[in-house]
Amino acid sequence: MTEQDKSKVQTCIDSVVARFRRSPNVYLTEDDVRIHLCRELLRHFDQELTTQDIDRSIELHTEVRWYGDGSLKLRSDIVIIEVSTLEVRRHIRMPSKDYGFNIPKGIIELKFRRPNGSSDNKWESDIKADIQKLEKLMPIFGAASPQTQTEFWVVALDKKTMIDPPESQGGVHLTYGYSNQCEPDGGEERR
Repeated sequence: MTEQDKSKVQTCIDSVVARFRRSPNVYLTEDDVRIHLCRELLRHFDQELTTQDIDRSIELHTEVRWYGDGSLKLRSDIVIIEVSTLEVRRHIRMPSKDYGFNIPKGIIELKFRRPNGSSDNKWESDIKADIQKLEKLMPIFGAASPQTQTEFWVVALDKKTMIDPPESQGGVHLTYGYSNQCEPDGGEERR
């Protein structure tokens, strides 16, 4: 992923988090967060490009599954791919899904906690689990294509309380936003 693309992704994430802080009830579910973030991302990643097998697609996709220990165990909420590596006709890499591509440019995992959601410890554990999932993918993608830099994000939006979010040791960008309902002064996001 280029620095310019990385900046575009972070700007889109920041826009969604800012709206969450102002108007948290625009987002009622994690799927709402995905829809709004995808809407922002489509402004930058919606151009139709030619696939490896001479078809057409865009860079932005959702609910992509990854192989782990020989089966499709890992799922990513949002993925930005290099369309030129995408195959949609030959079904080589992921035959059960009818598509395949090489290394992704970026992966975004989403977390969302409602006011009646899980305890702080469980919420922190859930965020850590997504960070660890991405950290698990890093060496796999790095070994498969050392010249390609995949970027990883976790976006956690919290309507319940403000916590000190866990830190990533492995290069995952964490954006933690809490709503204006969490604190009387309106709160702020943390990175």
